[in-house]
Amino acid sequence: MKTLRSHIVKMKFEDIYNIHHYDDGQVKEIISSLLNDKDLLNLVSKVSPGVIKYLPNYFSQKITRNFLKKTFKESIDIKSFQENLALQVELLISKTTDSFTVSGLENFNSNPTLYISNHRDIALDSLLLNYTRFKEGRKAPRIAIGDNLINGKFSEKVMRLNKSFVVFRRIQGIKETYRKLINLSTYINKSLKEDNESIWIAQLQGRATDGNDITELAVLKMLYLSERKSKDISSWLEEVNLSPVTISYEYDPLDTVKAIGWDGWENLSFEENNKRDIDELMKGLLGKKGRIHLHIGSPIKNCDSLERVASEIDKSMLDNYKVWDSVSISDSIINGKSEKELSLDYDPIYIDNFLARFKFLNQDLKEKALRMYAAPLINKRKGQH
Repeated sequence: MKTLRSHIVKMKFEDIYNIHHYDDGQVKEIISSLLNDKDLLNLVSKVSPGVIKYLPNYFSQKITRNFLKKTFKESIDIKSFQENLALQVELLISKTTDSFTVSGLENFNSNPTLYISNHRDIALDSLLLNYTRFKEGRKAPRIAIGDNLINGKFSEKVMRLNKSFVVFRRIQGIKETYRKLINLSTYINKSLKEDNESIWIAQLQGRATDGNDITELAVLKMLYLSERKSKDISSWLEEVNLSPVTISYEYDPLDTVKAIGWDGWENLSFEENNKRDIDELMKGLLGKKGRIHLHIGSPIKNCDSLERVASEIDKSMLDNYKVWDSVSISDSIINGKSEKELSLDYDPIYIDNFLARFKFLNQDLKEKALRMYAAPLINKRKGQH
């Protein structure tokens, strides 16, 4: 504990400020700024049901502002903001999914928990865990987001209101990299041990765009970094209650985007890439996802190396991934089954509707998309050998 506290003292204020989500005292001011943000009002009015989206901007934004003001007017702190947001998440689930189911609720407990999740959607993966904990009467975790989403605009403000903190990826130089990583590790471990706050973080940097849910060792090294001199891995695991979370989507609203890829993104400016990320965030939230299943895994314990921890997380992911028909059909097609043969095992209408998602892709990209869907089942088989 002495090592942790001494390092926190050394952390510069701006490091803590840049990482941390908003505090309770900032909530009313931030919400007030959001209610006057034309970009946010324009976006919400465009995705609103009914005739609002067809009205002239002045009227649609005025109606949207009144709606948001009514929804969040009682938000005086982070907790009340999240309570009001939960009602909107419930509405989002009802409009964009056919069902949302959860298993492993028995693994929730009163201890602050380090949740490590597979990562398919920019915002929804963590949002659904938050919503599930809220429904169970528990505090929402702090959420790790990449600095690629930080733009000073409404999207960042909403995420920080929802207890999101920043993981820096655009780092240059060995010293700067170490400083950022040790600060982040310290922040996360302090959140768990001193602030009594759970944490959500993805098992890899960025989404699993190929469908392979594999834990990056670098993520675990960062998490353990500030604790490595004071305790062994097994003791650390016991302290942070590390629990895998597996989310399974029947359909991915960004499946064709992921299949096509992002060639040339490295030549784009930060602003251009940020706009692309925010556009995909909204498409993931608002697109049709079919059925979704979330599983809360049992805590990982008794490991003597980070490699073993990664292996145990990956095993939990594979064991608890929900194999929807979209996954099985993709796997069968990759293995040479014709649509006629598939129709003996699956509803032909379901097959047609699913494959219609890829009608504008060439054969190579279509196969890439199908492999993305099939990856969890392929990896399950590999793990059984």
